[in-house]
Amino acid sequence: MKRLIIKAVTAGALCAASMVVSAQDTKTQDTKTQDIKLWQLSSGSLTLDKGWLTAMSDVGTRIKVPVAMYVIQHPRGLLVFDTGNNVAVSDGNCANYWGEGLCGAFTAEQTRDEVIDRQLSKLGFSVDDVTHVIYSHFHLDHAGNIKLFPNAKHVVQKEELRAAWWPEKFQRAAYVLKDYDGTRDYDFIQLTGDFDLFSDGSIIVLDTKGHTQGHQSLQVNLKNTGTLLLAADAIYTSENEAGVIPGITWNTNLSMQSIDRLKQIRDATRGQIWYSHDAQQYDRHDHDRAYD
Repeated sequence: MKRLIIKAVTAGALCAASMVVSAQDTKTQDTKTQDIKLWQLSSGSLTLDKGWLTAMSDVGTRIKVPVAMYVIQHPRGLLVFDTGNNVAVSDGNCANYWGEGLCGAFTAEQTRDEVIDRQLSKLGFSVDDVTHVIYSHFHLDHAGNIKLFPNAKHVVQKEELRAAWWPEKFQRAAYVLKDYDGTRDYDFIQLTGDFDLFSDGSIIVLDTKGHTQGHQSLQVNLKNTGTLLLAADAIYTSENEAGVIPGITWNTNLSMQSIDRLKQIRDATRGQIWYSHDAQQYDRHDHDRAYD
C-alpha cells in the first residue's frame, strides 16, 4: 500500500512539474508574440578625445560620436533607456550649463528638437506616457533629462545612485549634480543586480558594472529582430568589444568582465550588441522606424 501511495504522490508531482513547464513554455511563447517595438534615437553628439573611449589608442584624436537613447513600447508600459544630454545644453548653450572646462572636453552639439521630450513627440508620445525610465548610469550624457519624467518609475542600480550623489574624486567631472538634484523623492526602483522588468523575459536589466559602480545594460528580446543588447557605456565602440580597454572606467577588470558577459549573451542568443558611442554602427541603423 505504501508503494502505491508513493507512486501516486510521485505521479502527482510529475504532473505538477509538467504543468509548470507547460506554463513556462506558454509564457515564453506569449513573450515572443508580444507587440514590442524599439526606436534608437540620439541626443545630438559629443566631440571628444578618442582616448576617452579607447585607452592608449588614438589619444589626442578628436572624434564626433552619437549620444544614443532608446524608446521601447511594451504592452505593460512605455520605456525610455537613457535620456541624453540635458536640455539646457541645446543650441550652443553647453558652456552656460556644463561650464567651459567640461564643454571643452566633451563638446555637445544638440538642437532643442533632439531632446528626448520632442523625440517622443515625433513618435506620437509625450513624456507623460512614459511609465519607466531605465538608466545605464548617471553620467551627464545618459541621465541629463531625468527631471522631464517626474511621474515615471526610475530603474537604476542602487550603487549607481550612491556613486552619483557622492562620486569618487576622479569620477566627479562626468556626474552633473544639477541634472538630478531635487529628484530624491522620485519613484526609484533600486536594483542590486540583474532584473527581469516585467517577469516575461522581454526586457532584462543586466548588471555590467565597471564603467561606473552601478552601470547596467539592457537586453531587449524582439519577435522579428531577435535579441538586442543595448550595451550603453559598457562597450563604447567595436574596438572595445575586440579587446581595447575603455578609456573612462571606474574598474578596468570589471569593465572587461562586463564586455565578455555581453559577448557571451550575444553568442548564446544569436543576438546583436549595440554600442553607445560608435558612429559607424549608429549610422548603419534605422532611426525613422521601429525595430520589432
